[in-house]
This record gives sequence, structure tokens and C-alpha cells, in this order.
Amino acid sequence: MNIHEISYVIVNRNVKSAGFVYKHYNVNTEMPIKLKDLFIICESIEKIIQWCISIGLILDLTGEVCKKCSHGHFGLRKDSSFSNDIFYWKCSNKKCSKKVSIRNGSWFQGHNLSLEKILFITYFWIYKIDQEFVKHELSICNQTIVDWYNYCREVCIEILKTDSEKIGGDSVIVEIDESKFGKRKYHKGRQVEGQWVFGGIERDSKKSFFATVENRTKETLLKLIKDNIKPGTTIISDCWKAYDCLGSEGFEHLKVNHSVNFVDPETGAHTNTIESTWRALKKSLPKYGTVKSLYDTYFSQYCVRKKCITQKNKNKH
Repeated sequence: MNIHEISYVIVNRNVKSAGFVYKHYNVNTEMPIKLKDLFIICESIEKIIQWCISIGLILDLTGEVCKKCSHGHFGLRKDSSFSNDIFYWKCSNKKCSKKVSIRNGSWFQGHNLSLEKILFITYFWIYKIDQEFVKHELSICNQTIVDWYNYCREVCIEILKTDSEKIGGDSVIVEIDESKFGKRKYHKGRQVEGQWVFGGIERDSKKSFFATVENRTKETLLKLIKDNIKPGTTIISDCWKAYDCLGSEGFEHLKVNHSVNFVDPETGAHTNTIESTWRALKKSLPKYGTVKSLYDTYFSQYCVRKKCITQKNKNKH
């Protein structure tokens, strides 16, 4: 994952609300930004804005028709009294002179941090830098870091929506399973349950999906299976009763009875891949747990990171 990839998601998500035409950028998204490169980029506000425009992190409104007067065109202007960003977009029509923040419709819109700090905090999140280090280096409070890391994970949800595709297919094996996340805790004598999560993973490609579920009924799980797995797929599961219908729903279905064997002695069916994925996924969560409402963001973060690692390895060959 790199900052280029995030820029495309952010711009595509926000540009419509900004009311301007999105311009496509010819950027090598496979080239990661090094920390030393980011320091050079952040040497001045001019360099920051130029670089952000070049990769689409800031909308390029150069030549765009002003929607207020319909006559003038926007150009980049410099005035330190306008904002801390110094630069802004201004209509060329002197009778109009509409001004637009360079943050409009961008990753930076609605945030008070400097462009420089936002770039660094995004970079640190991409490379899994500890929040205490970020706090020390950027001189910002813990809550700000938490908010931004949450924001970055929300972008992962958008990335998965953009690249959404069903997994599996003819002769492809997909392992499915449910797992409970979160430790059981006691508050004033009342037991608090964890969160059930349903997921599936292609055995060979490791393409996967995960979703929180309120229950494990046939109706709930079958909908997720049909939404995420192609017909004709060979699905391997445990003997949970909700899966009994899969053979009549357009899938090849193999079971493994975990109370007897980890690998079915007759068919060779097993769910070792999804089981190991659960362990990795749980390990990726915060050490001291998280609230239920954030689970989907962490799952999306895990999937996006995994996808980027897989793509990076493919590019090496």
C-alpha cells in the first residue's frame, strides 16, 4: 500500500461533492514513497501542494469554469492572509473573484492539521508506525492520531468497495468459517459477549472477505456467501447446520467434522487456511481490544494490506 493508492480513493470519493470534474493523473502507483522523499516534498508549502496536485491528493482546478459566475476560470493564487495553506483557487473574473480552498473535495478537507502533518500521519499509518512515535514526532495528541488512523481504515472500506469482486469459481476451493472476536469481560456482574465474524478465503490465491454478523443463522450466512462467492465454487466448511443447504444453492460442498478430525480422511477436506487467517486477523487488532463498531474497519485494513503485499510479490516476478 502507498500514499498514491489512497489518493485515488479519496479523490474519487470526494470529488462529486466538491462539484468539479476529476482529472486523471499519470502516476506510477507501484512506486512507494520513501520517508526521505516525504521530507523533501515537505520542505515548503509550494512543494507539498505541487506534489499533492500531481497525484490527485488535491484537486487541480486550473482552468475549471467558476460555477458562481459561469464566466471566469480558476487559477492558483498565493496569499498568506487567506489561510495557513497560503495557496487557494481564485476565479479570474474580477467581478466575481470567488475563492476556493485547496482542501476542497480532498483528503485534507475539514481538518485543521497542516498539510505536512496530515501527509506524515498518513505515511506513518501505512507503515504501521506506533502511535506513541507519531505523537512524539508530530507533537499532536493521542485522540488526533486515533481519529486519523480510524479515518485511514475507513478508506480501506472504500478501497474494497471500489475493487469489489466475488471470490471462487469453478474448480476453486473457498474455505468458510465463523469466529468470535473480543474477550469475554464482566461489568457489574454481567457477561459481555464478543463479536461474531464470518469470512471466506480462496485456498490458493488467498483472496478473502470478512463481515461482522449479529447471528449465525442460515439466512444471514447464506446471503453473505451468495454476495461474496461465485456459483460453482467448492466450499469447505465445518459441520455448522447453517451450511447444510449449500449443495442445493449452486455450490459444491465439503465438510470436515472438527470434533473427530481436522482433515476429513475420505475427502481430504480441511479449513486450515481460514483457521490460520483468523489467528493472523486477531493478531492485527489492537492489543487491548476495540469497540464493535470498528471491527469492520480493521478487517478492511487487514484485507487491503494483504492485497497490497500479494500484488507487490506478483510484481517482483
